[in-house]
Amino acid sequence: PAEPAPSRRPEPQAAAPASSAGQQSLMNELHAMKELIEDRFNTLTWMGQARQNPIQSNLMLKMIRAGYSPALARAILERMPEEMSAAESVRWLMEVLERNLKTDMHAPPLYEEGGIFALVGSTGVGKTTTTAKLAAHCARIHGPASVGLITLDTYRVGAHEQLRTYGRMLGIVAHLAHDRAALQDLLGLLSGKKMVLIDTTGVAPRDPRKRDMLDVLDLPNVNRLLVLNAGCHGDTLDDVLTAFKTSGSQQAILSKVDEAVKLGPALDALIRHQMVLRGITNGQRVPEDWETADAHKLISTSMRAPTKSAFDPKATDLDFFFSHSTDPMTEREFVDA
Repeated sequence: PAEPAPSRRPEPQAAAPASSAGQQSLMNELHAMKELIEDRFNTLTWMGQARQNPIQSNLMLKMIRAGYSPALARAILERMPEEMSAAESVRWLMEVLERNLKTDMHAPPLYEEGGIFALVGSTGVGKTTTTAKLAAHCARIHGPASVGLITLDTYRVGAHEQLRTYGRMLGIVAHLAHDRAALQDLLGLLSGKKMVLIDTTGVAPRDPRKRDMLDVLDLPNVNRLLVLNAGCHGDTLDDVLTAFKTSGSQQAILSKVDEAVKLGPALDALIRHQMVLRGITNGQRVPEDWETADAHKLISTSMRAPTKSAFDPKATDLDFFFSHSTDPMTEREFVDA
């Protein structure tokens, strides 16, 4: 007997995905239109607020020109109390920024606290020089025998020799660790030291080697210090912080402060990522060019009027900074106003 012909239903099956795709496209267009309307509404709202409160808009312009992000500036200024004079508003803004910039100003410095610290970060931010500065300060207070130096930098030509040269100047032996097992052995050998400093390979935030390097440092009692170049663009600092941040204590050192035209982008990133600033470096001299992180001094320096720049916005450009943002920063309300 002849077999029955199989049932054919290609048309409904093909029509369903096409119909679903059309609905999704329509929803995307409606969502885009909704965001556009919200953007324009928020811009108009800010323009109205700026006309009613010129002090707020002037402070916004000052923060943007100093290098702070529109996201942080808006999160702070929206919480500014009303009916404050210009001088009171400036003082309030400075106090809020200082309160949100976490430092170790009231704690012992790194070289007095002691412990095991691995300096991590991008290439060329000054990790090796910063390592030498910390080692020199600790050796000056506790003696050269109290400091241990280890380098993991086997990629850069002469990296080990550079740290060994600093070590000879200080009377400290610099050790080389090729892998995690060698690092564990050296940490055991140096366990009696007041301070052990680990200089690491500089890697870009999206470099595949970054994960391997961080895994090597995943050992008990090894604290990571993220070294940030103060002269970097805010987006670059965001990228680095996102890539190198770890769970637990978040600590950073701000390097090359003397080379930065504006400190606003670096301080803005530290505030938004809630990092604890453990010190700053402002030159190549070892160990002289090291300073304790003073929030008041750093914020005051950042807010001083810099030289005119082609990148500075004008007052008429402020409207573009106040379109609606999907950044959840304002929703988290971590800004202590």
